[in-house]
Amino acid sequence: MPLDGAPESYADHPIVLTVLDPEHRLGLRPRLALHRKGRVPATVFRSFLINGNGRGRFYGWMPVQFEGATLLADGATTQGATETAPEIRVRRLSLFELAITLILRDPLMILRILRLLLVGNVKGAAFRFVRQCDALSAPDYRDWLAAQETAERAEAPDPPDEWSLKPLVFVSIEDGSEGAVAETRASLANQTWRGHVEVPAIDVARRKNGDAAQAHLWMRIPAGMRLAPRALERLVRPFVFSPSVAAVYSDEDCIDGRGRHFAPFFKPAWNKPLAQSGWLPLDGALVRLADLPEGLDLVSTPFAELVAKAANRRPGAVLHVPRVLLHRNAPYQRVTRAIVPRAGSIETPKVSVVIPTRDRADLLDACLKGLFERTAGVDLDVIVIDNDSSDPAALALMQRYEVAGRIRRVALPGPFNFSTACNLGVATSRHELILLLNNDVEPLQPGWLANLTAELDNEEVGAAGCLLFFPDGYVQHGGVTFGAGTVARHSFHFLHPQSGEDHGLLRERREISAVTAACLLTRRSLWQHLGGMDEENLTVAFNDVDYCVKVRHAGMKIIWTPDSAMLHRESVSRGADNTPEKLRRFAREEQTVYQRWGDILRNDPYHNPNLSLIAEDLVLEAHPRDLSPRSSA
Repeated sequence: MPLDGAPESYADHPIVLTVLDPEHRLGLRPRLALHRKGRVPATVFRSFLINGNGRGRFYGWMPVQFEGATLLADGATTQGATETAPEIRVRRLSLFELAITLILRDPLMILRILRLLLVGNVKGAAFRFVRQCDALSAPDYRDWLAAQETAERAEAPDPPDEWSLKPLVFVSIEDGSEGAVAETRASLANQTWRGHVEVPAIDVARRKNGDAAQAHLWMRIPAGMRLAPRALERLVRPFVFSPSVAAVYSDEDCIDGRGRHFAPFFKPAWNKPLAQSGWLPLDGALVRLADLPEGLDLVSTPFAELVAKAANRRPGAVLHVPRVLLHRNAPYQRVTRAIVPRAGSIETPKVSVVIPTRDRADLLDACLKGLFERTAGVDLDVIVIDNDSSDPAALALMQRYEVAGRIRRVALPGPFNFSTACNLGVATSRHELILLLNNDVEPLQPGWLANLTAELDNEEVGAAGCLLFFPDGYVQHGGVTFGAGTVARHSFHFLHPQSGEDHGLLRERREISAVTAACLLTRRSLWQHLGGMDEENLTVAFNDVDYCVKVRHAGMKIIWTPDSAMLHRESVSRGADNTPEKLRRFAREEQTVYQRWGDILRNDPYHNPNLSLIAEDLVLEAHPRDLSPRSSA
């Protein structure tokens, strides 16, 4: 791909790429492969749309180690070779040009970035400015949907007529107006699925008995909701090819009176807490009737509860098809749960708290006061791992707490190694519950730790993390998304919790792929079984990602909860990773964890593959990743 100047002149700068491809040799959804010198992964991908006239434009912030790019055609939509080569131009954007473009595209976002600057959060403003540059290539939803439909038409056929099994599908349409029921019935009549579909006027519960009923499937759908023509085909298919599937659901959007699509809802893979709270709608899901317990009222029982009961019989067998197969007349009203103290075990939980530290008496003092003066309902065993502190104030502070019998100080000489500090702290601990806690974290509510320990009352949960705020009230940690950036990134980083940009997820307990070790609760026995943290290869970065992958690999769940909220000053005691030595160390650790877990990092089940891993959390990706049915197991 031609670049105006040496590749290194584009590194860590914004660019604009324009394409004129009237014969669509590149297809409708080309991808841009950005090559990084000396980094793993060596290539990261971006995508953008080309319109029907063959015109497309890509904006993006180039990697720091950028050494070139390759434009890849969208094979699903390419029409074949022609004599006319696409015209491609690339140039650097000035920051002024980029700012003007962002103002014209999304003035509200610029105001949000300015507010970050006004409260002195320069790092947050810079982060969001770069992410918004990457988001400029996000397509309009209707354009995106048209490109997806074109790509689907080019897919290799998988005719249901050739499937070995054709389950009976029962559809219960919930009460509604005559017109709404007719809309739903019409969409059912227009399905590519030609298996037997029955819209029952009787209780389907009696149809679930007998050997033949093992293949019977059931859907309960609101009157007025319409199914895309291939909806039943795509929802039934997982049941046909896997007897272990208990339920299947899909993404959705809305259609207005003019037939225009809007308000897409791209869902995560199966997430029981989100389904139970009502945040995750399961209308239009298919359930295997044989997996529903006897005696259930299939009319009045919340559908999410029915799916959860089916899933209990086949753990990990609820699949998500990440395609828009359902259409509402109006947007789904997400339920926002109240944040309330959760009931834990009857006995007071005992927790060993591991705090790595070096100097910074001010931070450690605030952290310890938070533990001993603003934490309720928990017996604490506090272990301070002292990494060569020399500051007299810090040494005096630790001695005072140690003499009072409130902490145990364990010396750790040598270069800073977070993994070693955590492993040493766990080895010294007295209790089964272990809390890893940074020295720059302070509680915001007395019940934070009791709420966190309640999550581990469930034996299926191996680790839990909490909501972390910067001192200015912006979000520091709302969970971790695998694959964001390259390896992982904090979810909803630098968003304000009242902005509405999180779609309500910052108020929802939910299963998640990883949480930060700045405040991570786990079990000592599990830690020891998994070998703790990697002291040799992951001394500073990604050790928490590595541990959380091992937890999930062992079949355990990880819960993030806003019922536990903390203030985090984010590595102020360690400083920024911006020196050449620190950047080289970061690159080595990025390489280690990516080579170890790359396949997992590329497919976070809790992040929809139709959404970007480069821009912010809920931004559309022009060329989606793997759209195969997926589970959270």
